[in-house]
Amino acid sequence: MTTMTPEDAIKAASSLARDIADGGLSPSDLERQAVAECRELFGTVAGPGDPLWELHRDIACQVLALDGVPSDELAEWLAVARQRAGEPVAAVVSLPLPKPDEAPVTAPEPETPASEADSPEHGGAPATGADPAPAVPSSPRPDRYDPLAGWQPGNTRRNR
Repeated sequence: MTTMTPEDAIKAASSLARDIADGGLSPSDLERQAVAECRELFGTVAGPGDPLWELHRDIACQVLALDGVPSDELAEWLAVARQRAGEPVAAVVSLPLPKPDEAPVTAPEPETPASEADSPEHGGAPATGADPAPAVPSSPRPDRYDPLAGWQPGNTRRNR
């Protein structure tokens, strides 16, 4: 193996600049070549024994954080992971998402007590204005991290 000297690097950069200036090489050609090289070096995920495994995981987390995988596909992969782990796989119920021009669906307002037996004075639920704080559902597995704890669903943050 030969060692590249500073003169070799300068000659290579000059040759590249000359090819671009002459129109023999375009920036899109360079980009295509860079993508092909990256795919060859990094594009195959072999698993935990792969030296690039941690980098693959870091990039996967970044893709998920940027909504790079649709929620229905994520649900499918979750079902696959649970099946591999031997957990029972429940049917996934997908909820329709509102279209961008539609108003979001909101939960109905709680009703006032229908009879005197339902009133707070008789041991029933308190009146509408005096609702206690809603109970936060506990995680089915308290020993595990719940990434959705405290998350309030809202409008999408994706640019459309």
